[in-house]
Amino acid sequence: MQAGWKTEGLPADRVSLENAAIINSCSRYPLIIDPQLQGQTWIKGKEGSAMQIIQLSQRGWPKKVELALGNGAVLMIEALGQEIDAVLDPLLSRTFTKKGKNNFVKLGAEECEVGNTFKLYLQSKMQNPHYKPEIAAQCTIINFIVTESGLEDQLLAEVVRKEKPELEQTRDDLVKQQNEFEITLAKLEEELLQNLSDADPATILENFALIEGLEVTK
Repeated sequence: MQAGWKTEGLPADRVSLENAAIINSCSRYPLIIDPQLQGQTWIKGKEGSAMQIIQLSQRGWPKKVELALGNGAVLMIEALGQEIDAVLDPLLSRTFTKKGKNNFVKLGAEECEVGNTFKLYLQSKMQNPHYKPEIAAQCTIINFIVTESGLEDQLLAEVVRKEKPELEQTRDDLVKQQNEFEITLAKLEEELLQNLSDADPATILENFALIEGLEVTK
């Protein structure tokens, strides 16, 4: 999993990996403190080009949120200040109303359907924002400010990239290849365990698919 995150653009330092784990497992919408844009860069790599990005300073942003909700899109609201528009409170607190199989949320005067695949990321470029307690209760606040060790790794890479660009390119290729190997190995191990679980013990030696899977994994 960590190898996949690194391939998507996540810095390899411990704090960044812990932040990524929180974002992937939190039940509340994540609010990322991200002045160096490292968290945003990783989420863009993770979610792909289909992710929609808006700012609350844009005209007509409520309509864009409504469309993203209805379409089950991945939405990032970036460059937040210390105040978040109260219109978003029902969404942030997940005050949903169930109608049949679908969830609905009220944004202002509009009741909007919430698509099953809808995701929301909140991002602030501020170094040290002070949010109200209710924001902390509604969202999972994650500090993505670069750490000292992470900064050392990134600065070293920049120096090498300037002095020996071919060496840094080779390193990047090797790191990417290693991450892909780890992802492939994890998938093979998962498939092998599933095949072993599904196999009939009485005929396991005659299960050619399982034997081939063992050889591929080896």
